[in-house]
Amino acid sequence: MPFPKSAARLENLQLAWRWIRSNPDRSYKSHFRELYSAYATADTALLRHLKSRLDRSIFEPSDSCKLFLPKPSGILRPYTLLGIEDQIVYQAMANIVAERLYPRVRSKYNRQVFGHQYAGNSSLWFYRRWTDGYKAFNKAAERAFGHGYVWTASFDLTAFYDSIDHNVLRHMLKEIGLDHDFCIELTRLLNRWTATTTQIYHDHGIPQGPLSSGLISEAVLKHFDENFRTRFDVKYFRYVDDIRLFAKSEDHLRHALVSLDRLSKDMGLFPQSGKIDIHRVTDIQNELKSVSSPVEVVLSGPAPDQPGIRRRLAELAPREGGYRVTDSTRFKFLLSRAEPSLRVLDRLWRVFEVAPHYYPQVSGYLQRFHSLPDRHGDLLLDHIQAQDLYPAIRASLVVAADERLSATHTKRLRSTLKKLWAPRTNTPELTAALWSALHRLSHLTERQADYALLYSRIPWLRSRLHFGMPWFEISSGRRDRLLNISMRSKDADVALAAAWLAPLLDCEIRRPIRDLHPIAKIVLRENGKLRRADTKVCGIRLAVLEMTGIDFAVNWRKFYGKNYRHAESKIVACKGYFKTNPTAWVSMLDVFNDLLIDDLFKRDGSIGARNLGNFGGVIGNRAFMAKYPKTYAYVTEVHKKRGEGELSHPIVKATKAPTGRIPFKWLTTGRRLMSAALAELSGAGY
Repeated sequence: MPFPKSAARLENLQLAWRWIRSNPDRSYKSHFRELYSAYATADTALLRHLKSRLDRSIFEPSDSCKLFLPKPSGILRPYTLLGIEDQIVYQAMANIVAERLYPRVRSKYNRQVFGHQYAGNSSLWFYRRWTDGYKAFNKAAERAFGHGYVWTASFDLTAFYDSIDHNVLRHMLKEIGLDHDFCIELTRLLNRWTATTTQIYHDHGIPQGPLSSGLISEAVLKHFDENFRTRFDVKYFRYVDDIRLFAKSEDHLRHALVSLDRLSKDMGLFPQSGKIDIHRVTDIQNELKSVSSPVEVVLSGPAPDQPGIRRRLAELAPREGGYRVTDSTRFKFLLSRAEPSLRVLDRLWRVFEVAPHYYPQVSGYLQRFHSLPDRHGDLLLDHIQAQDLYPAIRASLVVAADERLSATHTKRLRSTLKKLWAPRTNTPELTAALWSALHRLSHLTERQADYALLYSRIPWLRSRLHFGMPWFEISSGRRDRLLNISMRSKDADVALAAAWLAPLLDCEIRRPIRDLHPIAKIVLRENGKLRRADTKVCGIRLAVLEMTGIDFAVNWRKFYGKNYRHAESKIVACKGYFKTNPTAWVSMLDVFNDLLIDDLFKRDGSIGARNLGNFGGVIGNRAFMAKYPKTYAYVTEVHKKRGEGELSHPIVKATKAPTGRIPFKWLTTGRRLMSAALAELSGAGY
């Protein structure tokens, strides 16, 4: 499937890259800061290289990295880390969606729709400030309450991002004027990015975490905005997937909820029945639980009132209530302004024990201490050892423990963390946290470190480990060896990380240069480590590799010469059919083979001559059969099989039987024949 030209424009890719860098979500950017810096050193050349691959339809998405974060309910929220080029491509497509969607929704901004508001292509940021939308949401609710709409209910969707069906998404995108090819390509990419490490691919969901997903979700949620109807007077306000209704009577509210329920069923979405909670509002401020309204008195002065903050935190998580937080938003906000205090920390441990989803706040607060008393060191180490249910919590506490414990507790930490080191089975965030801590504790062997750096399954993790490696503490020979291996990785982010580090560490770039990843070559050239480098990506080589699993040493550009782009377009299309349509795959492969043998005959005059398109000149050619027996068997068998496919002829010429669909099991035969033929051509020096 060709990549949409509108999304692949260089100006659009540059805009996507700018918005990714200006993303205000510090949590997401924290996973990529060094990688963004590496990409920025050569972003002009890298974006041009990306555009070339998109134009030729040879860009392939990488598998995402999934983190699973505990929610208050105890289940897990998936958080998706995309490769840097995947982020740019996703954002580039979201830009096109945003421009088509904006004219249809802008009139509803801050009237009915308050979240993920597109800021326009001239803005430094992709979205308008979320705080402005949130304040407008609260004010709209206050006005409704003031006018007598005192009954309310919240209509929230269950696992909304994960549940969006790709057929539904394509339908909604076509409604705003996007063509079929654009919709198919976007959902093809989403299919790859939403899968977990099991590589079981889904036809539903969008990744949580990337900047682009909020806008893509708006294309689906607009169905509620445009189609919500009720014959009663009900106020409708939506902040992302949380719809708040206000009415003057309970009966009116129930009619409105039924209308929303029907709309959700249109799209295969499911409301969270437990969160609907129809009730009469008595205190609108308490209902909204806004941080900004009313203003916290302890924060109203020129400097935060620290004793006052401690009192308010005690009120929000009282001992009498079993240290359960009564207002989560306000509690987190006040805690972010609190200075290190052992009284607060004591209370925070109690909160954490009854509500472990507050682990980011616990870890962040611990990190404000230069050193921890032994009593708190014991608690921290006990939780690290005992926390085997949620790796994300354990990883966060490992980060908090780093360089804050006494000598005795540091020794215990060293022993505890080494027992936890298991990069083959640990989650990526835990491995990354252990990597940094164990290196600072000098408690990883060279073999353990090299294995994790080079062979961890997840590309994001390997790139992260590169930035956390104590490179100056290892020998130059080992350093050069590791970086040179990584610069030849098939994973773009790993090669990018290594190529950015190489000039900083004065790494020797070992030959052959042609084996370096093209992205690594571009970064090395921009940093002066290479004078020149061929950064062209061979689409034929990539397509053959994906279909056969073998990287054949055939110089396809030299083999095809001026016909290279023609042949590349055919085999790239062929690759697209490999996993989806064997009948189309065989037909397209026969076309590619026609070009293959045409150039082979031109280069080797000893096997005769032929006219392109005339396959009869090949069948029975004794010279061709004798010199290239495996290639001959491959092209003739594929041509014969094509004649049995319903996309080529109505009947099989030899038997007069009706043609039909070629079964998937023939892919194994076709792949085996192709592998043998290409190995033969490679051995012949092509």
